[in-house]
Amino acid sequence: MTTHAPLTKMAADARAAMQDPSRSAIVGDRDAPRFELFHAASSLCSQKVRTVLAEKRLPYRSNDMLILSSMGPAGVIPAEHYSPAYVRLRMIAGRATGRDYVSGYSGRTSVETEGFDPCVVPLLVDHEAGLVLADSRQICAYLDAVSRQPLQLVPDEPAARAEVMRQVGIVDRIPNGALLYGFHPDADLRPGELKRVMASVYEHKIMSLEQLIAANADAPDLVEAYRAKIAKESGGRRVRHDAAFQRAAREEVGGLLQELERDLAAKAFSCLHGHPFSLADVLWGVNLVRLNYLGLSSMWRGLALVGRYFETLVQRPSLCREAIQASVNSMPPSKYMAGISECAAAAA
Repeated sequence: MTTHAPLTKMAADARAAMQDPSRSAIVGDRDAPRFELFHAASSLCSQKVRTVLAEKRLPYRSNDMLILSSMGPAGVIPAEHYSPAYVRLRMIAGRATGRDYVSGYSGRTSVETEGFDPCVVPLLVDHEAGLVLADSRQICAYLDAVSRQPLQLVPDEPAARAEVMRQVGIVDRIPNGALLYGFHPDADLRPGELKRVMASVYEHKIMSLEQLIAANADAPDLVEAYRAKIAKESGGRRVRHDAAFQRAAREEVGGLLQELERDLAAKAFSCLHGHPFSLADVLWGVNLVRLNYLGLSSMWRGLALVGRYFETLVQRPSLCREAIQASVNSMPPSKYMAGISECAAAAA
């Protein structure tokens, strides 16, 4: 396999910035795989990419990063995906997107609508092609195009392809950040331990970013990236307890689930109605698992087809491992996962 030495060095530097080398390991049967993924077990967008890698049976180097800053005896400990080495690697992908840095907070993570976040996961390195990709939607489509075996997740037929990618776009714009980090005024059903962490998460993020700005004052590119990240996290902090913002986010998701019910009834896509398992199924599967974890499965209680779709998707081995089991293992316990964790245990 041809490799690109500068990129290989940058990836190694980002890997070396992780606190525990044991969290870097090969997944699959190759000693030197073509792909390298920087991700986090709990990250929703990382779960999407890992599910695609599992479906495509592609070996890769997995770098499972700590993505929450924390307080230690000597002060704040920055999240690993804030390290200068990782951010510099991510900047390569950012330039390729042609998007400006993120400048505010909407509760969404879509690069297409929100701008480029220089301090987040996932990030994929293709060592053979010499490419770095940092948008989960783009990474998933890229991996499917690189390898058509053992299945193709994005169909060639124009109408089917258009519908799959339309669904991908819908999922990409769900305000998952608002649901995970925000305190809903009426029915905050998140696990208690998760709410405890979220009570100070933005403060720890901003403190660590300010610390990194001071430590890298002679590197204007890093300072610019960290300031963009602070702008986003400061926006999140402002609306964390904003009742109108949180209600609007929940209502938006409810509307999208009703739209999904109509789309499933039209039978234009989805493995529920005999279509080949697709990228739309991957992304909806991961997102429905996250909604269930947060106690929001009640949002599709009156949507019979969405309920059946969820029950079908959680039987998929890739989703069992990379969404259900990964969430159970890396996030505070949620009682809402009890009903679907059996398949994950069987797939582990």
